[in-house]
Amino acid sequence: MSSLSEIIDRLEADLKDTANATWSAEDLTRAVRWALQELSWATPRRAVAGLTAEEGVREYSLSAGGIGDALFVTEVWYPYRASDAGYPPPVVPWRLLDDDTLFLDVPGVTGGEAIRVFYARPHTIAGLDNAATTTLTREQEELVCLGAAGYAALQRAQEAIGKVNIIGEAPRLWHDWAEGRLSEFRNRLAQLSRREMQWRTAWTEGWAP
Repeated sequence: MSSLSEIIDRLEADLKDTANATWSAEDLTRAVRWALQELSWATPRRAVAGLTAEEGVREYSLSAGGIGDALFVTEVWYPYRASDAGYPPPVVPWRLLDDDTLFLDVPGVTGGEAIRVFYARPHTIAGLDNAATTTLTREQEELVCLGAAGYAALQRAQEAIGKVNIIGEAPRLWHDWAEGRLSEFRNRLAQLSRREMQWRTAWTEGWAP
């Protein structure tokens, strides 16, 4: 998988700006971050974490349980016993009281029982925002480059407004090129999202502890 510097190298080549005459490394890093965030919401990573129930307590902090980077929670099992061969799994009603507080909407809570939380996580790129690893597939990397190119060109179009340009229509040309890239990025992202949804019939299928 590629690091941030490798992705930026590919982005510079795509934008024909390997000397950083138009965009600085900071500009391109910001564009990559925007594209990565959009991709993460469309095709997030699936994850699962465990919390330990406290006697009579229905409210739990996600960040305290190591789930602070969750984009959203998809399902909660309680009480969860890995050795229990019973079926179906103990899916329970739940809701978020705020961005960090999970509420178990159950009649009672027994201390020491396990709570299993299924959730979506954002993707990471090694070297971006202190991330150690890249979680993207090759296809997703290409999509991030495509989206980042669009965001970078859109930034260039905005900066060109009101400035002296060799071509008077430069802002519009940059804007049109950017919108074309972003439109292709979002169309391909939607296709990828639909394809991934077809590959699994439920969020919990194939999840590992």
